[in-house]
Amino acid sequence: MGDAYRELLDYLKAKDQQGEHKREEAKAKALEELTALKKQTFAHISFYNCINAADTLEDGVDAALTSQKELYDALLGFSGMMAGFSFIGLPLGNPPVTYLQAVAYFLLILGFGGCMVAALMSFIATLFIKGLMQEPWVCVRDCFFKWNPYLYCTNFLAIGGPFMLFLGVNVMVHDFFTDRDEVDCWRKGMGDGADKCTFSLGLPISLNVLSLIFLLVLCWLFYGAVLKSQRGRRITKAIEERR
Repeated sequence: MGDAYRELLDYLKAKDQQGEHKREEAKAKALEELTALKKQTFAHISFYNCINAADTLEDGVDAALTSQKELYDALLGFSGMMAGFSFIGLPLGNPPVTYLQAVAYFLLILGFGGCMVAALMSFIATLFIKGLMQEPWVCVRDCFFKWNPYLYCTNFLAIGGPFMLFLGVNVMVHDFFTDRDEVDCWRKGMGDGADKCTFSLGLPISLNVLSLIFLLVLCWLFYGAVLKSQRGRRITKAIEERR
């Protein structure tokens, strides 16, 4: 009885080791396929790290899909919020009366459209990714990375929309401060008979310069933290070793 029990334990142990070997082999093959793509977008980095850290390939794929779904959920909320801000800036029914107002309205309409498209694409991406949950790696690889380049455009639309809002507000600043009648000079009395002053052109220009500084800082941060390949990443090392 004891010999039979030991034989059963040895058989189960060998079976378990064989299953563990197959799981590790499946993970290694998936990581090799990701490395062969030679791309380092957020999706590729997320899939590589999640699969590498998970016990099984299936757990890693589901963790990566969950991460992507959370990303597009966040983009959906952000794009919808920025579309609302752009819509508020549009005085519907009131045509522009100056050239600067026409330019500002045009930029705001572009921003509103970009944010709305980004929100709709994020919604579609969320449904698409949710439908891939619990699917085998081959299905996820063929479907997700086929449509990922198009879904990735959502990121740029979500940035381009607020950028149009940013430009529109900076144009509106010039219209607000320069296209105005003279006002009472607060240092020289108020009311009838008071001296009149005009707004200085330095006010809108100073706001434009300050906005430009913030924009350059944001562009530098986005490029350095998101677009630029970060040295030391696992997928970066794997791609470099493959060359």
